[in-house]
Amino acid sequence: MPLPPSSEILRPNSRRLLTLVECSGPVTRGQLAQLSGLPVTTVAGVVAEMLQRRLLVEVVSEVAPRGAGRPPRTLVPAAPPRVVGVIAHRGSDLHAAVVSLTGLPIGGRSETVVHPDSTPEGDAHLPGGSLELGARLLDAALRDTGISVQRLAGVVVSVARPQPAEVDLAPLREQFEAPVVAENDANLGALGESSFGAGRELDSFVYVMLGHGVGAGLVFDGRLHRGAAGFAGELAHVQVREQEDGPLCVCGGRGCLAQVMGPSLHEFVRRAYARRLSVPEVLSLAADREPGVRRTFSDLGRTVGRPLADLCTMLDPAAVVIDGSLGAAGEPVMAGIREAIDRHAAPAVADSVRVLAGQLGERAEVLGGVALVRQRSLDEQ
Repeated sequence: MPLPPSSEILRPNSRRLLTLVECSGPVTRGQLAQLSGLPVTTVAGVVAEMLQRRLLVEVVSEVAPRGAGRPPRTLVPAAPPRVVGVIAHRGSDLHAAVVSLTGLPIGGRSETVVHPDSTPEGDAHLPGGSLELGARLLDAALRDTGISVQRLAGVVVSVARPQPAEVDLAPLREQFEAPVVAENDANLGALGESSFGAGRELDSFVYVMLGHGVGAGLVFDGRLHRGAAGFAGELAHVQVREQEDGPLCVCGGRGCLAQVMGPSLHEFVRRAYARRLSVPEVLSLAADREPGVRRTFSDLGRTVGRPLADLCTMLDPAAVVIDGSLGAAGEPVMAGIREAIDRHAAPAVADSVRVLAGQLGERAEVLGGVALVRQRSLDEQ
């Protein structure tokens, strides 16, 4: 079945409606009118033309109607659906995922790499070797699923550096013949939770990443806020210790949260033990409510929560969403953050802001990549 015609020969409303159907899954005409903001009569006319041109097809909904009556007929693209490729670190693994525009996993490949723990931000610079490996993994994942590069709506590379634009993506654009963009890992986590997780019903929230490295993503008015210099949400570089002669951070400052915490939350906890603990051991101790581990996680939550309290006072978000990949460590970390916000934020803000656990776990960055490609596709219409 052929791919949709190029956007040059589709009228603006047709392009937008086709993109919305691709991103939303099977939808009725009424739902499509709500998503697009167009009048129902306009949507009906454009859809009729798109059905005639075989850009869309109608299928019987698998969802049973409420009460009596026939199942509604929904719209889906006539062509094979486009997909998103995402390259991201998962602990010591580099992972390439192939995901539908609706967020459904299709395929993926992973390979263990030497994680650059020599810097507090871990994979902050995503070295060229990792990019090359990520490209090979994504190419293999596409071949595994039988999907051609022509069906790629975009490729997203997750990096920890504050300015993702500094990453050279030209080789990936040439290889995959699709839009390729690098985005900060915490920003992707925020986008994922906003579109698919704990932030779906929130107009504003702060996403806090702690599982590997430390960072934050800011969502306001339903959109990611990057700041004038692209540095918004760099929680790792908030000064939490008065250390005029302390270790120098990669950002050029001293006493940064990244220096206090180290490469990851689990590495922070390992410092309290004579032997080096594995991540599963750390999480097991937290699940068993081992006092030392829980105290360490709570202390770190209070340390992270102190600058978050000031941020909440200034920005008044609806919630603070905590990295869902923390597993059993999440509860004491959240308790520490909650305590710091209650103590240091303005009372009116402390009373209104919620502290929530993320719902996506390690999928947050991948689904954030899907959300980013969807948003860019719609913004181009």
